[in-house]
Parts: sequence; C-alpha cells; structure tokens
Amino acid sequence: MKVLFVCHANICRSFMAQQLMRQELPQAQVFSRGLYADSSLSVPEKIRLFLEKNGAKASVHTPLLLTKEDIKEADIVFFMEKQHLDMQTDRWAEYSDKMWLLRDFAFGEEKDVPDPIGLSGRAFEKNALLLARAVHAAAQKLKNGQLVL
Repeated sequence: MKVLFVCHANICRSFMAQQLMRQELPQAQVFSRGLYADSSLSVPEKIRLFLEKNGAKASVHTPLLLTKEDIKEADIVFFMEKQHLDMQTDRWAEYSDKMWLLRDFAFGEEKDVPDPIGLSGRAFEKNALLLARAVHAAAQKLKNGQLVL
C-alpha cells in the first residue's frame, strides 16, 4: 500500500504524518508532499523532537512539491486542510476517489488538522498530538481493511 500525506509546505504536518505512519504501518510505502514546498526549507527542530518523543524517526527530509504522478502512484492521499483537498480534487478529478481529509477518514470529522508550525509550548503539543491521534486512527482503519476505493 502507498500512502501519501499532503500539507502546505511539507516541513511540518505531512512530514510528521509520514514518519508516524511509517511507524504504524512499516510494510506500507509512505511519502509526503507539499502544495507550496520549497526545498531550501528544513524541518524545524521542534518537529524532530516531537517525533523522537513519540517513537518515530526524524530522518533527513527535503520538502517536495505535489505532482500528478504522486497522486496517481498513491493508493490513498490524506490532506490536512479541506481547502487543499478541494483544490486538488478539482485539479485531478479522476483521482478524487482516493483523496481524503485526514480527520474525515480518521474520525468522521470534516475538519482541518491545524498547522502547528508557528506555535510553541502547549499549543504546539496539542496540535501535534491531534495529528498523531489522527494518523493512528487512520492506520488502524487501513490495517482493518477499511480502505474503500
């Protein structure tokens, strides 16, 4: 199974989700992209520390832009924001059946995963933990064969 996570810049939410899902589903091919990724940016230290604290590897990462080939290659694509999902389902309608808002797939909530990049302390931790819980719930559903395409 190929799982793709997409966020704004591919240095925070989608990268964290990628690393957490790799821990949850080691047999899956998990990758991440950004709609506005810039390869000169790096993953902030607080993201690396959160991942390590939660048992996931904080590997070297280069942010990459989302392409049609990425969408085509993936079995399921998780977006962090409804606006991003809507833009891409309009752009690549032929693949819309495999595109999901992460919290919708995980919890049945049509809500965004807030971007914790500019937050610190408890606010950062709260949003990062929400992302981790959503990834865990999505992984459980994928393990149980609840992927319907």
